Amino acid sequence: MSKSVFGIDYGSKLTGNTVVAIFTESQILFLDVDKGVDADHFIINAADHFKPSHIFIDAPLSLPGVYRYSDRFNNYHFRQADLELKAMSPMFLGGLAARAMELKSQLQDRDIEVMETYPRVLATRFKLKARGYKGSKVSLRPCAQSVLKRFSTNIEVDVEDITSWHHLDALLALISAMNHIQGRTEVYGDQKEGLIYI
Repeated sequence: MSKSVFGIDYGSKLTGNTVVAIFTESQILFLDVDKGVDADHFIINAADHFKPSHIFIDAPLSLPGVYRYSDRFNNYHFRQADLELKAMSPMFLGGLAARAMELKSQLQDRDIEVMETYPRVLATRFKLKARGYKGSKVSLRPCAQSVLKRFSTNIEVDVEDITSWHHLDALLALISAMNHIQGRTEVYGDQKEGLIYI
């Protein structure tokens, strides 16, 4: 895995809740978007600098198929992938979904493959709920340590860099990206409508 890949926990534009986890040169780095900074511009700048081959983002990158193929789909709220993974409706997420789709277009213009992921699925598989996933801040360290144990020892990553649940979700998104590069990704949904990669 020579090229870099990103995992992004995507938040509101100016809230400082967006975190980018980057795998590059056998190490994992985290970039935090500060409050008041445009998260979308920040991601574009990071992509221009690191030139990732793939970006996995925790945000809807398509709308339910009924809006484009009314003869084939009939659900106005959920895509097939949302139903399979019990994910939120892109319609409920509204402006965030629209921003993510626009960002995807801008990143694809740079020859970066942008894919939708859902970190909660890996959190469930890794049994993080039992360790207090997204509960109190005290639970963050044990959850992070549990996830980091899954990485091979030749990948450099510091648990001290994971300072919020946004960091942990970005790391989970990054794991999905790394799985994809290694040909181990799982795909949910309908190709015509939009897929989620885990």
